[in-house]
Amino acid sequence: MNSLRVFTQQNKNCYTLSSNSMDRYFIRAMFNYGNYDGLSNAPSFDLEIDGNKMMTIETSIDDIVYSEVIYTSRGDNISVCLARIQDKEYPFISSLEAWPLDDNMYVGMNRDLAWIMSYRYNYGTEDWIYGYPGDDYNRMWEPAPSQDLVPVLADTKSMYYPADEDPPDSAIFDAVEAQTSMDSITLVFANTKPNSVNYVLTYFTEMTELINKTRSFDIYVDDGFVINITPGYQNCTVARTYAHPEGNLTVELRPTATTEPAKPPIISAIEVYTASDALVTIGTSQDDLDGLGMIISAFFEKLKGWSGEPCLPIDTTWQWLGCAGNDPPRVTSLNLSGYGLDGSLPNFSQMQGLESIDLSSNNLNGSIPDFLGKLPNLKLLVDQNIPSGAPPRDGGKKSGHIIGIVVGIVVVIFVIAGGVYYLYRKKLLPGELAGLLGGQQATKPESEPPQNPQGEASVSINASTDPMLSRPQQNGNNRPRPDGGNFTMGNGNSEQNLGGGNVPVHGGAGEVSGHPSMVPDLDMDEFDELVQQHGSQRASGRA
Repeated sequence: MNSLRVFTQQNKNCYTLSSNSMDRYFIRAMFNYGNYDGLSNAPSFDLEIDGNKMMTIETSIDDIVYSEVIYTSRGDNISVCLARIQDKEYPFISSLEAWPLDDNMYVGMNRDLAWIMSYRYNYGTEDWIYGYPGDDYNRMWEPAPSQDLVPVLADTKSMYYPADEDPPDSAIFDAVEAQTSMDSITLVFANTKPNSVNYVLTYFTEMTELINKTRSFDIYVDDGFVINITPGYQNCTVARTYAHPEGNLTVELRPTATTEPAKPPIISAIEVYTASDALVTIGTSQDDLDGLGMIISAFFEKLKGWSGEPCLPIDTTWQWLGCAGNDPPRVTSLNLSGYGLDGSLPNFSQMQGLESIDLSSNNLNGSIPDFLGKLPNLKLLVDQNIPSGAPPRDGGKKSGHIIGIVVGIVVVIFVIAGGVYYLYRKKLLPGELAGLLGGQQATKPESEPPQNPQGEASVSINASTDPMLSRPQQNGNNRPRPDGGNFTMGNGNSEQNLGGGNVPVHGGAGEVSGHPSMVPDLDMDEFDELVQQHGSQRASGRA
C-alpha cells in the first residue's frame, strides 16, 4: 500500500473487471493518500460501479481508507470508476480487488441492489483480520472496543458447525459478554446512509461447554424483536435481519435467563451492510456506444483512456460529452475542442441524438462527411482546424475549415449557408467563428490540459508513520486464492489496462472493436447543396 495511481486530467477513470453474468462479487477499493503531493489536502471523489454512484470517498492524510461492496454482475464485465467532483481534487487508487461469493452467502440481500459494507466488527480482540488467509473470503474484520463489556476467549479451536457466511474462526472464538447475567449488551452504529435499508448479521458461539448453566438472550434491532439466541459450543450461530433506522442503528442483546447460574449475553462479531439506491437498468444507447467506439478507435492515442459508462451517472458523464434522457440515455453533444485529434472523421452516423459537435482546435483533415448532414437533430457543427501546410488566409483553393450548421427554420438555414460561403471566400482564422455565430468557442476547463486527456501517473508514498485502516463514511472454489487468482490492482503494475487493442466502450458487457474510417469526399458546392437539402427536410420541424 505504499504506492498509488493518480488521475489528474480526465473527470472519470474506469477499470474493467471480467465477470460472469448474475454472479455476485465482493469489490474492494483501497486509498492511501500519504500526502504524496505534499499539499496535505486529501481529496474526495465518487466511486461508481456500472454507471451507479456507490459513495463519495473521503480520503485521509493519516489513514488508509477502504470501501467494500457486494455487487451482482449484469454482464461479462464490471466497470469500476473514480469520478472527480471537486476542482483540483484528483481521484487516486492504491488497490482494487474483486472476488466471487458462494450462492449461499448473504442470501437475504436483494440482488437488484448493491450492498455497501458499513461495519464489520470483531469483538473481544485488538487485532485486525486483514483478509486472506485470515478470512477465506478475503474480508477484513476490524477490532471493536470492548467498552464496559468483558472480553472472553473460547477454550477450543474447532468449529464443527460454521455459518453459511463462513466468518473466520478467529473472529468467532473471540467475544465479549455483559458483566452480569442481568445486563444487556447495547451496540449503537451511526446511520451511514439515511432512509436506506440495512442488512444486519450477528455471530455467536458458546465459549466453553456449559454444565448446569444456560445462556439465552433476545436480539432487538431498533427496539424490534428479532429472535431468541442460545449459542452452541463449537457451533457458529448467525442471526440475520433488516433494519431501516431513522437515526442511529441500535442492536440490543437482552437476557432472558436472569437467574443464576445463567450466563450473560455474548457476541463475537457483527456485519452491517447498507443498500444502494436503485441501480440503473438501462445504460447509454448501444448506437451511441458503437459511435463512440468508432471515434475512440479513430483517435485512439488521444482518447484511449475513456471507458466505462459514458452517460451515467448524469452528473459525471465523460467530460467531452453531453447526454440527455434515460430510456436510454443518448449522447447529444461532442465537445472535443483542443484534444489534439489528427486525421479524418470516422462514420458515427448511428449517433442520431447528436445536436451539437465541436471539433475546433484540432488537426483534422479530409472533406466534410455527408452523414453529418443526415443527423436528424444536429443544430451546430464547429470545425476549426488548420491542417498541416494550410494556405495563408488570402490565398489558395482549399475548402473552408470553419463550418456552422443550424437546423430548424428555413431563414436560419439560409443565413448559416451564407455564412459558410463567406467563410469559404474569406478563409477566416480560428477563433473568428464566435463573432459570426454570436457565441463563444467551446473550451475545456483549465484543469483539463488537452494534450493528454487520459493522463495518469503512478506515485510512490513515503509515509512517516504506519497508516491506520478506516472505512469511508457515506453521504469454496469461489474463494480467493493466495496466488492472486482474484482480480487485484495494486502498485500500478497488475491492474487491467485502461486502453488496449479493442476499445472498451460499453454500458454493460462486450467490447467495440476498431473500424475503418469511411469518410466520403465532399466539395463546397456539394456542401451548399447538402445544407439546402437538409434545411428543406427540417423546415417543417421545430422552430
